[in-house]
Amino acid sequence: MKILKISISMVLLLFLAFTVYADELNPLVYQYTNPEVTVAFSEPLELTASRQKEIADNIAGVCSNSSPIPNNDFPNNIICTLFGHDIAPEVTVTATHHKVRTYAPRCLMEVYHVTYCKRCDYTVESLENSFYIFCCPVD
Repeated sequence: MKILKISISMVLLLFLAFTVYADELNPLVYQYTNPEVTVAFSEPLELTASRQKEIADNIAGVCSNSSPIPNNDFPNNIICTLFGHDIAPEVTVTATHHKVRTYAPRCLMEVYHVTYCKRCDYTVESLENSFYIFCCPVD
């Protein structure tokens, strides 16, 4: 009986460890600690991983160390200047700001629609909806 309890405990611990590990590997979810924000993309973007992270940083309100926020007024690519932007289909991105309020519901969820060019840094992030959710327990 004791062996069965130990076996079940080990299986549960391995499952939980794998779940945490798999969540860290998900390229569509970005976790930030200061401020405490989770940004999740509905689908992968047709961009490099660093460019997708810059978009997540911008939505989370975190300053990216790589490059400043691009000026969307003018294309920075000669192809986009000549032929216009190659706009990808709109993607939905959610940002959950944890522990925003001291009482329940504490967390603020924002839903963005992101439009971007596949060839240059042109990006438009439009806030579609925001609402409070029950996510974090009251301290």
